[in-house]
Amino acid sequence: MTALMALLLTIGVGAVAVIHVMWGLGSHWPEANEEALARSVVGDGRRRMPPSWQCFLVALVLAVMALWPWYALGRIAEPAVLAGTYMIAGIFVARGIAGFSHRWKAHFTIEPFATRNRKYYSPYCLLLGVGYIALVAGELDK
Repeated sequence: MTALMALLLTIGVGAVAVIHVMWGLGSHWPEANEEALARSVVGDGRRRMPPSWQCFLVALVLAVMALWPWYALGRIAEPAVLAGTYMIAGIFVARGIAGFSHRWKAHFTIEPFATRNRKYYSPYCLLLGVGYIALVAGELDK
């Protein structure tokens, strides 16, 4: 079961990493232009996407997170691996919870980001965080 969880986490986080690489390369997917993309995925009023290097940096961090479950399998009892897994889970849970906070909603008001964050982005982050916690639970249960 933990191998299945590792696969699901790799696919789920890896897909987001690939999308960030696409944006770093200049893609506007899934929108028609850069301004529409910025309104959809940043939501703070900017008309342009962040610089390519920032998209690539986020993609790199996400790629490490996507591959982490495979590194963690069989090693979860090691303190550094356990801490790393909880740290990744914490990042996703914190992002998910933050997306529902009053402060977040006051800062990220632009549509369609505000609605998509509430319906998709924040719940997806929470789901990923729970997935990493489930990976730990499954490994420690062995």
